Amino acid sequence: MDGLLLIDKPKGSTSHDVVKRIRQLLKIRKAGHTGTLDPLATGLLLICLGRATKLTRFLQDLDKTYQGQIIFGMTTTSLNGQGKVVEEKDASSLSKDKVEELFARFRGKIIQTPPMLSAVHWKGKRLYKIARDGLEVERPPRKIWIYELELLDFISNRHPKVQFKVRCSKGTYVRSLCADVGKVSGFGAYQAALCRTKVGSFDLKQARTLKDLEEIVNHGKEEEIICSLRDVLPHLPLVKVKPGVEKMVKWGRPLYLSHLDFLPQELGKGNKVRLCSQEGELLAVAISLQEESHFCKDKIGFKYLRVLI
Repeated sequence: MDGLLLIDKPKGSTSHDVVKRIRQLLKIRKAGHTGTLDPLATGLLLICLGRATKLTRFLQDLDKTYQGQIIFGMTTTSLNGQGKVVEEKDASSLSKDKVEELFARFRGKIIQTPPMLSAVHWKGKRLYKIARDGLEVERPPRKIWIYELELLDFISNRHPKVQFKVRCSKGTYVRSLCADVGKVSGFGAYQAALCRTKVGSFDLKQARTLKDLEEIVNHGKEEEIICSLRDVLPHLPLVKVKPGVEKMVKWGRPLYLSHLDFLPQELGKGNKVRLCSQEGELLAVAISLQEESHFCKDKIGFKYLRVLI
């Protein structure tokens, strides 16, 4: 059972809980997610199964899209609704136009400090475990990208509620983004709700709940909802090898132009690619050592990153 399973994670469950349940339902050992969702968050989890677990790192770098809610005028210890309120202010003077202005300031490349309640490692220990001991340590800030930050709805009152959509890079903590917007507003804010709607081109609309999965497994139709290996990495350019070259890939032998049947246009040096057979079977993930427009027949074409056969 090799491929990708799209799951709609319920509120209250950890990502690890979901993976554990999937292992039980599908009776497999090799399964893992490609990016943690907070227990209070809902939405899309990509679950790699079998040989697809070898492809996890190629899915972790994909952009993520979320919809959520910010409540202004309150800050919490956890930056979301789970923590204790540490400060409260009357934010009734905050307008929709002001929030639009604040959002504009946070688009593009920004610097963000990971929250203490996160899975980031600090000296070999997870930050959330350190936080549980009542400690706080200095975390190095990181560069992230906010590609889109859109206000969807605004409800004005003492603690204004803002529905938003954000598309961001790997490593973004939306809780921290909400808190930072609140800090700049002068009123403080916390993330009241969050749902991940997309990971790369994978959409929550394609996902199944754990209850759905249980029913599907009971009817013996689980293979119908698993994306095959050939469809796991749609964001990577496709390179097809000639018939009989599969064994060369399996043995890790160098590939030259004479071994290739198809090269995508505008393939650049350093681009990651999918090496596939004539039938579309995913053989390996590799880095191109040449450009498509100047692909020399006497030079090695690719460096293997992960061989699957």
